[in-house]
Amino acid sequence: MNDLTVQIVAPIGRDAELLSTFLESEGIRTRVLSGSSIRLSEEERDRAGALLVAEEALNPRLIATLGKLLSKQPAWSDLPFLLLATSGRETVVNLRNRAHRLPLGHQTILERPLRPSSLVSAVQAALRARRRQYEVRDAARNLNEAYAALRMSEQRNRLILESTHDCIKLLDLEGNILSMNEEGQRRFCIPDFSKIYGTPWLSFWKGADLEAAKAAIAAALAGRFGNFEGFYELPATEATWWNVSLTPVRDDAGKMVHLLAVSREITHRKRTEQALIQSEKLAAVGRLASTISHEINNPLEAVTNLIYIALNDKRLPPDIEAMLAAADEELRRASQIVGQTLRFHRQSTHPKHTTPEELVASVLALYRGKLSNSQITTRIEHSSDVSLVCFEGEIRQVLSNLVGNAIDAMRGGGMLIIRTRRTSDRRTARKGVSFFIADNGHGMEPAVMQRIFEPFFSTKGDYGTGLGLWITKGIVEKHRGQITVRSRKGPNGGTVFRLFLPSKIAA
Repeated sequence: MNDLTVQIVAPIGRDAELLSTFLESEGIRTRVLSGSSIRLSEEERDRAGALLVAEEALNPRLIATLGKLLSKQPAWSDLPFLLLATSGRETVVNLRNRAHRLPLGHQTILERPLRPSSLVSAVQAALRARRRQYEVRDAARNLNEAYAALRMSEQRNRLILESTHDCIKLLDLEGNILSMNEEGQRRFCIPDFSKIYGTPWLSFWKGADLEAAKAAIAAALAGRFGNFEGFYELPATEATWWNVSLTPVRDDAGKMVHLLAVSREITHRKRTEQALIQSEKLAAVGRLASTISHEINNPLEAVTNLIYIALNDKRLPPDIEAMLAAADEELRRASQIVGQTLRFHRQSTHPKHTTPEELVASVLALYRGKLSNSQITTRIEHSSDVSLVCFEGEIRQVLSNLVGNAIDAMRGGGMLIIRTRRTSDRRTARKGVSFFIADNGHGMEPAVMQRIFEPFFSTKGDYGTGLGLWITKGIVEKHRGQITVRSRKGPNGGTVFRLFLPSKIAA
């Protein structure tokens, strides 16, 4: 700072004016303060270059004022204090002893008469020391600001890392893991990060995903953006999908020092895509089944008519007549199956009146062959005079899912029991119909029962889609109904589904 001012306190005669004039001529800025009523604010104190005080000004009042002012200086400041002593050995010695007792901080004593060059040299030395103090202050301030900015940046980064659901990893240029955010450790079921520190990131991937991960690392090392979608199976055998991006991290000189890998879970999106594909496949199969059923009906009717004509021929041998009658019965059953298939595909747009017997019969007709081949006997019990208004095709789909699951649970044979009863909803007192579908199959564990209505949850491996009971629950809720389940695992176990549907769909 070149604008530092020397504050002069010399109350006798023209000493202050002469000192000021001389120092100004040497290019040193000055300011004369009144010795009797000195007023120097803390801001002026911190801007001052030095204090030049004549011995005769040091009365108790001034000492108290300056002592209080200088004792409150900031940590970086030590305002230079130049004291002009009266000539004479005894006076100077007394002044030195007295100065040690003054509350004015560090002091430089100058004995009068003083050579002008000595005065200028002492003042310039004091100003140089003061400038160094300002440099220390500015450096400390810049450092504090840098630390504050760094803390703020670290806090923002920490908040980002804590709030994100992504898994963020820092890799060295060899692809080894150096750090991973806490959310990523939780999502990947890593209880102790120290056990995977320094391990290759590529060890997380297998098969085609491993090759894609290698290509992503190569792209990042080449200074480009690496990206791929990969499959990862968690320790609890839960299948997850991730979108992974890799980018290079550079230092201030632009040199690549690390790789940043960000993994975002896209399991829901993948499962939604699979569900849409599965739905489209089912729709295509339904359309195909409808077309085939329609085309089969015509030749079935022709063959049925021909058998009818043949049976009316009185010249037929008894054994031929019996075989034709058996063929006619099988054709009628085939025609019934074709009819039920068409009814499943043609969803009604308005609820219709139907009975539980009709709904159950239409479903069992489709499973008749499977029930027989699986050595499963059926017991059907219906209450009389029970009816309801519903979307027939959707309720058939619900019953078909429940019956199909019951058959799958009895691979070694068993008993399928279906009962319908007129009941009321315990919560709303609405009247309706309850369907009970029971089997004596292998049953379910409690942990499985808690998840059976979740989308994509299946205990059938590749055979199941995990959508059946989820769709079933959606249809039941659409009808303002309820579906509950009880199950027991073990030799004498089994499962019972209760489906309640109101007699009429609420408007």
